[in-house]
Amino acid sequence: MQIVYIILWALLCVYCSYSAHKMSPVLYILGGFFLFMFGWYLVNYLAPFDLFAGTYGIIFRCIAAVFLVAVLIIYFFSKRNSSGQ
Repeated sequence: MQIVYIILWALLCVYCSYSAHKMSPVLYILGGFFLFMFGWYLVNYLAPFDLFAGTYGIIFRCIAAVFLVAVLIIYFFSKRNSSGQ
């Protein structure tokens, strides 16, 4: 099942990076987030220890939270700027 998640994150990363110039610059950051998720799941699959438990799990959650807050901030600012024009 882990390999399905690895493929999912890789496909989402490629899609967001490809579509960002057409749709929204927020997709560049989302592409970076999906690249991070791809890397984390790949290392978790290959490593002999669990990256979602203990200190590594806390680090994962903090990095994911920073990415998602950044995406929300940029999204709301871009919506505010586009609706004001």
